[in-house]
Amino acid sequence: MTIPRSSLTGYIFDQTLQTKAIQEQRNYWYTYIEEIFDELGLAAAALTRAELSDASQLARFKFLFVDLHDMSAAEQTVLQEWVAHGGTLVGFAVQGADELFGIRFDKLQPQPDDDFTIAGYVQFPSEEVPNEGAGGPLSNPWYRYRDTLLPIFSPLSLVDAGQESQTTAILLNAGKRTMSRPAILEHRIGQGHTWYFAFDLPQTLWVMHQGRPIDRDYDGDGYYRTGDAIPFSRVHDLSLPYGDYWLQFLEELLTRQPQPFIHQLPPFQDGSVPDLLLHYGGDDECAPDYQVIASNYMKAKGLPYQMNLMPVDGKFAIDKEEYAAIQANGHDLSVHFDFVKPHFHYTEGDIEEQIKLYEEAFGETPIASVNHWLTSTGWAEHARWSYAHGMKGDNSRAHTFTPPYNPINVIGFGFGTVYPHFVYDDYKHGNAKIPFVNIPIGFFEPRIYEESREADIKRIHDALDRAAHFRWTLNMFIHPVYIADDTMNEHCLPALDEMLDYLRQRQYRAVHQSTNQLCLWWHARSQTNLNNYEISQEPDGETVVTFEVKTGAEAGVLVKLPVPHHTKEHAVILVNEEQKQGVWQRQSGRMWLHIHVPQGEHRVKAAWKG
Repeated sequence: MTIPRSSLTGYIFDQTLQTKAIQEQRNYWYTYIEEIFDELGLAAAALTRAELSDASQLARFKFLFVDLHDMSAAEQTVLQEWVAHGGTLVGFAVQGADELFGIRFDKLQPQPDDDFTIAGYVQFPSEEVPNEGAGGPLSNPWYRYRDTLLPIFSPLSLVDAGQESQTTAILLNAGKRTMSRPAILEHRIGQGHTWYFAFDLPQTLWVMHQGRPIDRDYDGDGYYRTGDAIPFSRVHDLSLPYGDYWLQFLEELLTRQPQPFIHQLPPFQDGSVPDLLLHYGGDDECAPDYQVIASNYMKAKGLPYQMNLMPVDGKFAIDKEEYAAIQANGHDLSVHFDFVKPHFHYTEGDIEEQIKLYEEAFGETPIASVNHWLTSTGWAEHARWSYAHGMKGDNSRAHTFTPPYNPINVIGFGFGTVYPHFVYDDYKHGNAKIPFVNIPIGFFEPRIYEESREADIKRIHDALDRAAHFRWTLNMFIHPVYIADDTMNEHCLPALDEMLDYLRQRQYRAVHQSTNQLCLWWHARSQTNLNNYEISQEPDGETVVTFEVKTGAEAGVLVKLPVPHHTKEHAVILVNEEQKQGVWQRQSGRMWLHIHVPQGEHRVKAAWKG
């Protein structure tokens, strides 16, 4: 039987609950479920509260997400019957539906201080698995989310497991002591399952990615910087992308049925599949003489680069001719905002002034910028103001804590992710999605020093191995002065050479981009539509999946399906009835079938046995 669906996954979104939260001057954290699906690359469909009671509407889906605390008995009955027929229901700290989720609710425990503080941790049972990727055994927190404690930024729903429920992970308190409570439960009903999260996962990920508001100098360094927004404390290992680990767990749930995802990585121009993406950029800090030299060097290495230009006293360090020379090298430029003053909250007017300086000097609106010294203010203000004046992204998200003021030769994920993510506004602005991405700094100023040569080389290798294993979009942040100045580049250039040598040695196929290019790719990826999904099981055991893709991405997109590798010899792929070759590749330890879909509108069909 063929079942038409707009998507295999849906989520119930009650607009009245968002409106109520905003009227009560609270963020409606469940809004971020849309960003979670966007980061996964999954085209989930929003359902209204009215559709929750319509069994025919629910029958179109295999996965449903809810965050409701007042479901009626009739609504719960419809959901229970839907699950019994093979559905998977995921609930975030849902109250008043104990039987549906196989729990016994006790009480809600608030966060210690505010919405941006850690209330507890989730601990998964560790599983021994063979090494299936580069970089070392998978029983390692660098490669497995199950081998680390995942922080929770939300109130805790203290529940007990019902007799027929299975505890998937346990809850620890903020002091990392067991609470003898489940954090995640699986409950079987007929042919389906419910999953109960004893906390608010959308709030947790929103706080991780966007951090806390910069309303004071939290780290005491004398400035308002993005390091003040990092929600973690110094007891946390920021080399672990905690938010990305949560997405991996969700991906495990959502790949139990074959449904299409948009890959985080763009294809090469020929449509082939990369192993990782590296994007390069650095700030000129208005220091003269280095910009064109640095650009020429990166061009000679065959690498892209982005130069962020800082104005001082209303002027930039390069003129239009040098600007054009850098562009002729195939490199990008943008603005490097300068708001460095002790305890200074800049304004929209300050942003507008420096954008206009850039536009008047070079005739272009900058795309993705960096703030000098990573200064920032508020929560969503920088994104809201920059977007209002034509910009699309910001690469000022700190990789680690400050002080030290300039933490070089460090890889870190201060906001829980390596990937770009869209900014969502506060309740005062309707929790609206801003078409503007925060782009995390990843590897800041790689170096090889003689006294720490072995450790420095290992750091570079480990970063690339992990990037290839997880298919990261990893930022390589290098200031042009450390490329161009012969008195300052003796430790930087060997690190750059080591990176390129190791990519060749491991035969990793990397997409190299500027930060502007990554920013534009992430916008195009988000705007790509997956629709009219159909799945059928044929009498001979063949699985057939069809769907439509519409994308404006110049090189197209890679659509990935969770298809077992042993079906490779029996898989057939058609794009607009033309047979294509798929590529099987692991990501985060899971095997995927990748299909290149060119720019435009296309109908895709994939069929396999086994």
